[in-house]
Amino acid sequence: MYLSQLSLNHFKNYLQTTFRFSPKINVLFGKNGAGKTNVLDAIYYLSITKSYFNSVDHQQILQGEQYFVLEALVNREDISEKLRLVFQRGLGKKLLVNNNELEKFSEHIGALPIVMIAPGDIQLIYEGSEERRKFVDLIISQCDRIYLHELMQYQKTLDQRNKLLKDFFENRYFNRDLLEVYNEQLGRSGTYIYRARLAFLDIFKPLFLENYKTLSGTNEQVDLVFESDLNKQIYPDLLILHEQADVDLLRTTRGIHKDDLVFILQHNPLKKFGSQGQQKSFIISLKLAQFQYLEKMKGVKPLLLLDDIFEKLDQTRLKELFKWITNGNFGQIFITDTQKERSQVILGELAIDPTFFEIKEGEIA
Repeated sequence: MYLSQLSLNHFKNYLQTTFRFSPKINVLFGKNGAGKTNVLDAIYYLSITKSYFNSVDHQQILQGEQYFVLEALVNREDISEKLRLVFQRGLGKKLLVNNNELEKFSEHIGALPIVMIAPGDIQLIYEGSEERRKFVDLIISQCDRIYLHELMQYQKTLDQRNKLLKDFFENRYFNRDLLEVYNEQLGRSGTYIYRARLAFLDIFKPLFLENYKTLSGTNEQVDLVFESDLNKQIYPDLLILHEQADVDLLRTTRGIHKDDLVFILQHNPLKKFGSQGQQKSFIISLKLAQFQYLEKMKGVKPLLLLDDIFEKLDQTRLKELFKWITNGNFGQIFITDTQKERSQVILGELAIDPTFFEIKEGEIA
C-alpha cells in the first residue's frame, strides 16, 4: 500500500498543488515555513480525518478562502482508491472514497494506517494522562472498529452522566435509578475498553522494549506501566463506591477516562529523571512500536511520516533509526528537512535512494 498522488487545494499555505510520490522514500526539503510539514499533515488528515497538529478544521483553510480540498490516490496491490476530503465554512466536513460519501468518519479510521513522528511528540511525556490515552486509543481504533464505537459511546454516556450530576445540584434532587442507567452503560463500554487496552499492551510493550534497547544502544531499564481504576475494582462497584464524591464534585471521578500509561526509566518517572536524549529514544521507540503493532494487526505496512527529525535527533539515533528502515521494515516514508545535502549524505551512507521535492512558499519548486 502506498500513496501515489496527493493534491492540496486551499489547504494551509497551498493554493493548488499536486505531488506524485515514490512508493518508497520521499524527502520534502526547503526553508522553515515553506510548507513541508503541511504536506505531511494533509496525508495524516486523509488517514485520520483531522489534523495532527490542530484539531480546528477551519484553521486549516488558506487565508481568505472558504474551503479546502484534499485528494489522494492510494494503491493497494493492483487496486487504486481515490480519497477526497472537503471542508467548507458553514457546511462542515465530508469524506468521499471512490466518489462515495461516507456517513461516518469512523468507517474510514484504519483504512489507511499511519504513523507520524514529529518534534511535538515529546509532549507525550510532559502533558497529562489525556495525551497518552489519545495515543493508545488512536492505535487501537485503527485496528478495532468495536473499540472505536465503544470509545465514542463511553464519552457520550460520560457527558450525559456528568450533566445529570450537575442537574442534581442545580435542581436540588437525586434520582438513583436514573444514575444507575448511566452506570450500567459506562460499565459496559468501559469494561470493553479496559480489556482492549490490556490486550494491546501485551503486544505493544515487548515491541517498545526491544526498540528502545536497539535505538539507545544501552541496557537501561525502561517500562510502560498501565494505571487504571479497573486494576483494583470492576464496574459497577467502582461507580457505586465513589458515588458521593461524584455528587459532591459534579462529575464522574473514576473510570477508564482516568487511565494512564506511565513512562518509566531506571525505575523512576521518565518525566523527572530522563535526559533529553533518553526521552527522544523513548518517544521514537514508542512510535516504531506503533508502526510494528499496526503492521501486525492490519497486515499492511503503515505510511511513516517523519517531520524534522534531522534537526531533532543526534547522528547516533538517526543512524539507528535509518538502519531499522533499511532492514526492510518499512513501506512508504515521507521525510521533511531544511537541507537537501544533509539528507543526501545521511541517507546515501545507508544506500537509501529517496525522491526529493523542493518546497518554496506552498509550491513545488
